[in-house]
Amino acid sequence: MRNIIAFIRVFCVFIALLLIMPPLWLVHKTKFSPTYNWIGFKIVCFFLGIKIKVRKGKLSKTKKLLILSNHISYLDIFAFGSLVKTNFIAKEDVKKWPMFGTLATWGNTVYISRDRMKAKSQINTIENALKKNPIPIVIYPEGTSSNGNEMFPFKSSMFAMFEDYHPENPAESIKIQPISIAYTYKGKKRTNEEDRKIFAFYIKEQTFIANMFIVAKNTPCTMEVIFHDEIDVEKLHMNRKELAVYTHDIVEKGFNDLINQ
Repeated sequence: MRNIIAFIRVFCVFIALLLIMPPLWLVHKTKFSPTYNWIGFKIVCFFLGIKIKVRKGKLSKTKKLLILSNHISYLDIFAFGSLVKTNFIAKEDVKKWPMFGTLATWGNTVYISRDRMKAKSQINTIENALKKNPIPIVIYPEGTSSNGNEMFPFKSSMFAMFEDYHPENPAESIKIQPISIAYTYKGKKRTNEEDRKIFAFYIKEQTFIANMFIVAKNTPCTMEVIFHDEIDVEKLHMNRKELAVYTHDIVEKGFNDLINQ
């Protein structure tokens, strides 16, 4: 029975995504794009049985906001995207993925390179995206997904864009807000280590569809979020390595609070 329910869930997700694509193409360059994306994420979460809960804090109201999050699975994007109208940052090769690359591009994903030499152009790309759609942009500085029970160090190359970042108007500079996420409930019970691995996407040999089927067999689940205080990078006077460690420690503390309470 669980297999049948899981198949129906996954089938509904793919049908929903296919139905979402044509209107997405029509609105992706309009002011309606953030709202349409938000609704789309909610639909996917509904079919997969993913709930999201804010444990602590709230989203900053800063106009130019870059959200730093730990990364567990592609589910993070669906779940957080259903909570907050936001865009996401991804590595350039994501746009080449079948179907999902198209969805990401039409969903106004901001593509960046991990090449430190392109840091200056990346900050300009982000600022332009924030001007076009003044909604937060999410970045995953670990550069990969974890097993849901631990975090990897933040890649300092992700913060190279903030070295020598001195906007003409400091009041309109990009601010950072760290968040911590974790999958804390499987149904109505708290998740243990093995449960959290179910909702993670970290096994290289595992395909996307196979993982989604496993998730669908074990939902409903709840992803909890902690919003940390906003950070003004300019006032910290840190280099990229120091900033990576500083923000990582904030996110990791929140992550540990989520999985240990």
